[in-house]
Amino acid sequence: MLSIIGTPIGNLADLSPRGLAALTAATLVACEDTRRAGKLFALLGVKAPKLVSLHEHNEQARVPELLAQLKQGTHIALITDSGMPGISDPGARLVAAAQAAGVPLEVVGGPSALINAICGSGLVGLGAAHSGFVFLGFPPRTAKARANLWAHYAQSGLPLVCYEAPSRVASLCASALQVLGNRPAMVARELTKLYESWHGPDLATLSQLQNVRGECVVVIGAGTAIATAPAAPLATPASLKELAALVAAQVGISNQAAYKALLNLKDKTS
Repeated sequence: MLSIIGTPIGNLADLSPRGLAALTAATLVACEDTRRAGKLFALLGVKAPKLVSLHEHNEQARVPELLAQLKQGTHIALITDSGMPGISDPGARLVAAAQAAGVPLEVVGGPSALINAICGSGLVGLGAAHSGFVFLGFPPRTAKARANLWAHYAQSGLPLVCYEAPSRVASLCASALQVLGNRPAMVARELTKLYESWHGPDLATLSQLQNVRGECVVVIGAGTAIATAPAAPLATPASLKELAALVAAQVGISNQAAYKALLNLKDKTS
């Protein structure tokens, strides 16, 4: 069996009893960082089983090995450094391979920075028209790619949610402000941790944020959907690197992983 387990994003008490039971029952734990996983087990006061790294740089090569063990009856737990695997974190390839092979799996729900930020922002679910949202993962870093991203979703009529490094939160909100206008917005910082804080209430204010620290989630309120006007298309990327940034934002993977994937595709088609 493959157990997909949500681990604390800050507060250790957020690990559910079911999650703890699944972790202790597993024969092997596939984790983003074996050192951090080892620390988690130490904090829980539980002896760690065998820990195997599964991160963006080795995921593609390691999946066949883990799948073979699953087929042999090994109980593997899949975790990331924090939160739910597969949400802008490694794990999706292993889950997809297990599903394709008919391997039994279970999802043991747990904390998620994405869900916590959505619930605490008050900007999602304000009415039938706004009951959904668009998750952008980590947005591209270049100004042009970001502008293209905002333009693409400008008329969606849905809130936009993304992760961002603290040093780039202000510039991200400034770029969104320029394209989307001054929408309601919130930045959730250090969720569930000692210094958790919320900042808002709009993009103009957030574009002036200074000295931001810790992990951040940005929630941008919905705009007005225009049914007669299609969403602006993404401009043609000027380089493979820029294309990789756009792909990474859509899929929810790192720019580096997207770039490597595009290189491999280019080699196969050339």
